[in-house]
Amino acid sequence: MKKLSLLPFVLAVCALTAQAQTNVLRTGDTLPALKLNDQHDKPAVIPADLRQVIFAADNGGAGLVTAWLDAQPKDWLAQSKRVYLADIHKMPGLITRMFALPKLREKPYPIVLGREEADLAMLPRKKDCVTLLPVNAGKIGEAAFVCDAPALQAALK
Repeated sequence: MKKLSLLPFVLAVCALTAQAQTNVLRTGDTLPALKLNDQHDKPAVIPADLRQVIFAADNGGAGLVTAWLDAQPKDWLAQSKRVYLADIHKMPGLITRMFALPKLREKPYPIVLGREEADLAMLPRKKDCVTLLPVNAGKIGEAAFVCDAPALQAALK
C-alpha cells in the first residue's frame, strides 16, 4: 500500500522537473543566444539590433508566415530587423529530408530551424498561430499570437 501512495509524489516531481527544463521566455527576459542553422544548413545569423522574432511552432503557424513572406521582397526580414524561426522537431526525419527541406531551400529568405525539441522550447506558442516577440536591446517584450492572415498582415506592417 505504501508503494501506491508514493506514485502521486513521484509524478509531481517528474512534472516539475520537466517544467523547469523548459522555462518559457517572458516579458523582460533576455533573448538567449541561438546556435541553430537555417534551411541551407548554414549557421543562422541573428542581428544584434533584432526588433522582432517571428516564430512558427507548427504547420498552421508556418503556413501563415510562409504565405506572408512569399509576398515580400526577399530581404524583408533583414531590412525590417526580424528573424523567422520554425520548429520542425516533430516532423519525421524522412519527411524532413525528402520533402520539407527541399521545399524550404527554394525560399529566398532565411528560415532558422529548430530540429531538436530543446532548440526552441523556450519560445511561447499557441496551436496554429504565429508567435510575435518584440525585442528591444536583447530583451523580450510581450508575446503576441496571431492566428489568421489578416491579423498577421496587420501585425507585420
